Amino acid sequence: MWKYRCKSHLIALVVAFLVGLCLSAVVFASGIDMSSDMLSSSLSSVPGVDTESLKQVLTYLQNNMWILYVGDALLISGIINIIYIGQYVTSRFNISPWIVMCLIFFLPEYMIYIGAILVVPAFVVCIYGMLSLRKNISKERREFNFTSDDELVRMYKIHHELDESYKDLAKTCRKNVRKLTGVYALGIVALFAILIAVNNMMLLAVLLMFYLFAFNLVLRYRAVSLLPITKLLYEDCNPEACASAIIYYCTNSKGHTRLSQHTLLAQCLIYLNDAELAQDVLISYPRKDASSSLQYWSLMSYIYYMLKDEEALSRCKEEAQNIRLHYGRAGVMIQSEEMAAIENKIHLMDGDLNTCKKYYLQGLQRANFPFQQVDSCYYIALISFVEEDYKLARLYFEKVLELGNRMYFVKKAKNYLDKIEKINLETSSDEVEYS
Repeated sequence: MWKYRCKSHLIALVVAFLVGLCLSAVVFASGIDMSSDMLSSSLSSVPGVDTESLKQVLTYLQNNMWILYVGDALLISGIINIIYIGQYVTSRFNISPWIVMCLIFFLPEYMIYIGAILVVPAFVVCIYGMLSLRKNISKERREFNFTSDDELVRMYKIHHELDESYKDLAKTCRKNVRKLTGVYALGIVALFAILIAVNNMMLLAVLLMFYLFAFNLVLRYRAVSLLPITKLLYEDCNPEACASAIIYYCTNSKGHTRLSQHTLLAQCLIYLNDAELAQDVLISYPRKDASSSLQYWSLMSYIYYMLKDEEALSRCKEEAQNIRLHYGRAGVMIQSEEMAAIENKIHLMDGDLNTCKKYYLQGLQRANFPFQQVDSCYYIALISFVEEDYKLARLYFEKVLELGNRMYFVKKAKNYLDKIEKINLETSSDEVEYS
């Protein structure tokens, strides 16, 4: 999991260091310098350090300006570094994020010093993680006979239609996301400027908490910007249109594709009955936290069920059980629902139809989106067909036809309805002959 965080962590450290250097050089002339002030206060609090020695150290630093610039840059990088380390620690060791927030708020100087000291080790670890992750992904891709996202798109075009009518929708969504990304970037620059200019550590901690709140707000608006694409699958039940919009969204002006909406595209491929391509898409899905890891194993369980791989399906259950979400009761509910979905796939593989039918009937009642209703209706109808309850099977297959739009369940439902019709005709003819 930590390897997927390395790229963003490394970029954040480099940007923070460069911005710290630039801002330090700009504001130093005005007499504001964070590292020298913090160093002075720290040295003055150490027993045995007299005033004369302190003056000599400060004089040496003032005569070697580059040390002060690097010191300020390291402090800024340390702030960013301690945030990323705190995020990893909370997710890895099942610690509440509020504990880390309290440490930053009540012990800001120590946290910044720890973050600054760990900048170089973090830099080395991030480079190692990035290289190792790239090697692993490349190896997996070679095993599945493709090398890049462009190759995935080519494979998609072979199996399905790429609808150009959704190209404008994808461009609009990408434009809105870029605007929000720009706002976030400007906010980071403004925060760095404040960090250089403000000497009060308590005030800096308050500003840092405000930044984290703003960060979550921007991410929320960014997610909302992608709703028009998500609705194509969730509400319109059109996985082909949704997949087309995702591909156009992730394709730049030069025609190269870099996938970012892996889970949504994988869902589209699942409902297009293309499990193998869905599996290929998830190879490079960044599992940065517990939530993304749980979503990954939930989707993989659906894929392995479609591929009839019992051993892999059991591994999905084991991996999902080891994940812990930090959302309180909401996290427990989310994980229990995902675990129930995975276990249901195992029951389907084992032929435990009664348990599966109860699960899908409950799922139909709590379904929030039409595509979930179609999924539940299809499997209820399929199980009823196997149990020779053709009247109930017809009812739910017709519901699939009503809501399913372009989901592959519609084609399957039509075939089963034809079979039910033939069975009814044969039954009627047998009754006539018997009479």
